[in-house]
Amino acid sequence: MVAPFVTPADVLVEALNGRRLGDVTLEVRDFKKGRTDRETYFNLYASREGVLSRRPVVQGLFFMGRGEYIRPWMEFRYDPAVSFPGRGDLDLEAERLSGGLFELLGSLIPPGGSLMVIYGAEPHPMARETERGLKRDFPPMATPIGYHLWRAGFRWYKDWYFPEGWLEGAMKLQATRPLDEESRNRRESEARRRLEGFVAGARRKGTPDPEEARAVSRAENILDELASH
Repeated sequence: MVAPFVTPADVLVEALNGRRLGDVTLEVRDFKKGRTDRETYFNLYASREGVLSRRPVVQGLFFMGRGEYIRPWMEFRYDPAVSFPGRGDLDLEAERLSGGLFELLGSLIPPGGSLMVIYGAEPHPMARETERGLKRDFPPMATPIGYHLWRAGFRWYKDWYFPEGWLEGAMKLQATRPLDEESRNRRESEARRRLEGFVAGARRKGTPDPEEARAVSRAENILDELASH
């Protein structure tokens, strides 16, 4: 008997539905088939006391992969500021809940797969600060979005600030999970050199502006993490 086909919507529901972030619960819905049966658009909402957020926290496109050589990936727009009818507002970033969400989404992506987070023309301050930091040539992992991606286990970055063709869509930061331990070590060594240079350069300039100071703090956190390995 042939096993039933597991859809990308099935994978998302299994991984995300009912998961808690602080005092909110996640609910994924609004599925729409992508270009193949292995790809789906989706919206991820937050629920507080049984009341669904007015807008999605995440609007995404998930590809579940095909076989060993075509790895899963997800592209999404993230808006941490959510409003609940009759239940007030909540900013997941301000409440330090974004990291948990990125880890949940990252759990769907195996070695060799990627998360791509849209940052261009987004309303939330974390997206705007990410865009400004990338334009200032801060290390990607030292920007707000890039830092969440790093903490979720992703190590190789590509900034799609200027799409190379016609199908890449909005400006986004892509991060890929290392394929193996050798790849992880290589990427972490490269990150260490770049972060050390960034921190040293900021110190030479004197007192950094607030955005640069936050980026330096993230860079130092990553360097401390790498030093402890």
